[in-house]
Amino acid sequence: MIEVGISDASGNVKPSRSDKYLQVEEFLRLLVPTLNSAIEAKQIAKPTPDKPLVIADLGCGNAYLTFAVHQYLKSIDMPVHVIGIDIRPESLKRNTEIAKKLHIENSIEFKAEAIDQTSITSCDVAIALHACDTATDDAIAWAVNGGAKMLLIAPCCQHDLQTQMSNVPQPWNLLTKHGLMKERLGDLMTDALRAQILKLVGYRTEVIEFIGGEHTPRNIMIRAILTGAKADAKEIETYKQMLSDWQIDPALASRLNMEI
Repeated sequence: MIEVGISDASGNVKPSRSDKYLQVEEFLRLLVPTLNSAIEAKQIAKPTPDKPLVIADLGCGNAYLTFAVHQYLKSIDMPVHVIGIDIRPESLKRNTEIAKKLHIENSIEFKAEAIDQTSITSCDVAIALHACDTATDDAIAWAVNGGAKMLLIAPCCQHDLQTQMSNVPQPWNLLTKHGLMKERLGDLMTDALRAQILKLVGYRTEVIEFIGGEHTPRNIMIRAILTGAKADAKEIETYKQMLSDWQIDPALASRLNMEI
């Protein structure tokens, strides 16, 4: 945490980074037991030195979460290879230099690429912490298309669906006529549809709160495990009805080229 800038030279968390530290810590608290359960259930192959667990952090930014995941899993002797993907070249330079300084460049790497154009084709586990707006949809779509066995996604701002909420079915206009409530409803609808889409393409999905709202208002996480279960007809119909009623087209559905 010192090298990535979360802690000062004495190892104390910087006040300006305390919320970010807690977000990363709580993310790890959910990642590890979820991962262990998936390995025990044989939903993810047990990692070995020859075939380590591959984790992709999508939209990694300064890689606080990327490094934390790598270091923690290494500390419990789990063979792992972590990839941080972020479009900014300066992030690649900074993060790669830190990895070399820590002598861990053989098991962690970084790419300066857009999520939907990355040269990385697949992973076992996809994670994302506050990838903005439709970058979250890019992350989920990339993970699904690459056959990721597990996703832990904490979305950020949600603007795409809000701009589509112009033909509001009655009586929901009671909420959407207030800007703040429309924004929050748009956030909830976006994540509810993401979770439903994941369910329709074969993931067991739940939406949970991963940290208290006092540390970040963006405290929802979508947790998904690939089961391969076929979509239930009633679930499909409910999804289609919501899209029809609201006249909306979720970004994730478009990225997955869903035809239901």
